[in-house]
Amino acid sequence: MLITDITDLRCAKYKRISRALAIDYGNKRIGLAISDINWIISSPLEVVETSKAFSEVLRIANENSVGLIVIGAPKPLNGGEGGLQYDKVKSFAGKLLNFFEKKNMDINIVFWDERLSTVAANKTLLELEMNLTKRKQNLDKLAASFILQGLLNYTEFNM
Repeated sequence: MLITDITDLRCAKYKRISRALAIDYGNKRIGLAISDINWIISSPLEVVETSKAFSEVLRIANENSVGLIVIGAPKPLNGGEGGLQYDKVKSFAGKLLNFFEKKNMDINIVFWDERLSTVAANKTLLELEMNLTKRKQNLDKLAASFILQGLLNYTEFNM
């Protein structure tokens, strides 16, 4: 099921039973991050080519008991919705959901605001004095971790 309103998410259904997997979607590659089983900590996982996203997400979901996928939704700073990248993310989410349904897997997908997650991730990597090559290798998965941690913090205090 695609959950478009975060208030429709019933976190108690997932906590201590399954993990959440976050996706920072990009045209060329996606960053992935995963939660702990208690939904407290997000950890950067890996970066994969977008063309291999479905098979890699499936593998990770199976290996880690994933029950929820969180996809970063690019929203304008004024808080609205829309734009070319937002449409691409929605399309990707729909195709991913269909892929899981064909595999008879019951995994829900929810969007989470990703505004400035890449900026924050890049700033963190700069503060760690990583060279450009290492920053490129880690940026997307760290951005996914920031997205996921935002949702985890929200669910901890609001649900």
